[in-house]
Amino acid sequence: MIVALDELMAQGAALLPPALVSPAAHARLAAVAARLPAVASSAAVECRLGASEQVDLLVCLTAAEGGHRALLGRRADLDLLATPAWARVVAFCAEWADPGSLLHRGVPLLWLELDLPDVEARSPSVPAPYPFPCIDPALPGGAAPARSGEASGAREASEASEASAGAAIPEQAGVIRRALALLLGEPVPPAVDGALLRCIARLPSSGRAVHVAPLAVRGSAAVRLVVAVAKGDVPGYLARIDWPGSIADIEVLLDSMVPFTSHVSFHLDVGAAVEPMLGLEISYPVVDLRWATVLDRLVALGACSPDERDAILAWPADARSWPGRAWPTRLRQGVMLKLVHRPGAPLEAKVYLGITPYVALFG
Repeated sequence: MIVALDELMAQGAALLPPALVSPAAHARLAAVAARLPAVASSAAVECRLGASEQVDLLVCLTAAEGGHRALLGRRADLDLLATPAWARVVAFCAEWADPGSLLHRGVPLLWLELDLPDVEARSPSVPAPYPFPCIDPALPGGAAPARSGEASGAREASEASEASAGAAIPEQAGVIRRALALLLGEPVPPAVDGALLRCIARLPSSGRAVHVAPLAVRGSAAVRLVVAVAKGDVPGYLARIDWPGSIADIEVLLDSMVPFTSHVSFHLDVGAAVEPMLGLEISYPVVDLRWATVLDRLVALGACSPDERDAILAWPADARSWPGRAWPTRLRQGVMLKLVHRPGAPLEAKVYLGITPYVALFG
């Protein structure tokens, strides 16, 4: 269901734990949410762990619920076309909503991340969006790891075909190129395009490309690529794409932080070559004891405070009712961690607190 973001965040005020979202940070979230049109199927708050009060807001638009059409129909509410980055998102949504387009067939959802200032603004404006389209049509609900033997849009290519990666994955390559061109306002530079598609073509049979995101709004020509791969295939994959960091360090990270997981999703920044940052996603079912293992290890590393750990463990609760709605509505909570590895730097940790409304037909 599509809801007004300010109403959703008002409900979130009772859910977001103060150890992760301070009252001042919540005020910043509410101020920006009030200036956005009603287009969200779900939302999330990104919190940096380790004593930082900065938070960011993420909004999810889904094709199944008509999020693209909702944004097109309400863009005049805030004159979003006056901002080039928003105008490009509107152009993306216009093509995405066209049943004959590549995007319509290949993009199930679009996340928009809004990087909020860490201080109060006198007159808060809507930040430029960081768009994160999902490029795996098999995942209507968002990213999830592939299982061994599962069909995937990106298969391991032979050495002979790697020079023309786009030919190995024509449909997904077309979706990626068109999505990025619309969100950038111009085609991706050839060197970045070639490196990105090589990273996808060299995925193992357990892998899939899940999201791409242009980093232009953050001042980079690179593209962020999110892939899901069997954990045992990660070292070989990183070697095949010439990832410049220490693969041994990543093996230690995987063994220590996701010991109970067979598949992982992670972020790579791809410019003319693959860059050294790697962001590991961790997502378990709600009220899962595996959370305590990873969070205790983050506390030991100084990447998370004990209060933040306790707040995260308390967050994945049963869905809560949303009173006052015409239909019985509940709010489902979700949580995801992202661990950011940069060679020579301390491990960074972020938590994403998700809130998804849904109609509860049986109360």
